[in-house]
Amino acid sequence: MLATMSMLLLFYMSQNNLITLLMAMEMLLLTVTVKLIYMGGVYDDMYGTMFSLVMIMLAGAESAMGLSMLVSYYRLRGKVGHTI
Repeated sequence: MLATMSMLLLFYMSQNNLITLLMAMEMLLLTVTVKLIYMGGVYDDMYGTMFSLVMIMLAGAESAMGLSMLVSYYRLRGKVGHTI
């Protein structure tokens, strides 16, 4: 799990396309959520599982809002990317 998170963090830091950055961030949140579900099952904790379900719902809303912001940014600028 640590290798997955470190690879996704490296991918997030190295890319310059906004869509791939958003996808990497969503994958990081999903990795943390899956780990929370696993640890809730190991320790027989229902609160951790319920919290992770709330996190999944919030991540869906966040990705819908992020995608709508990217679409509006593309309509304004004509490109979806950033330069350093």
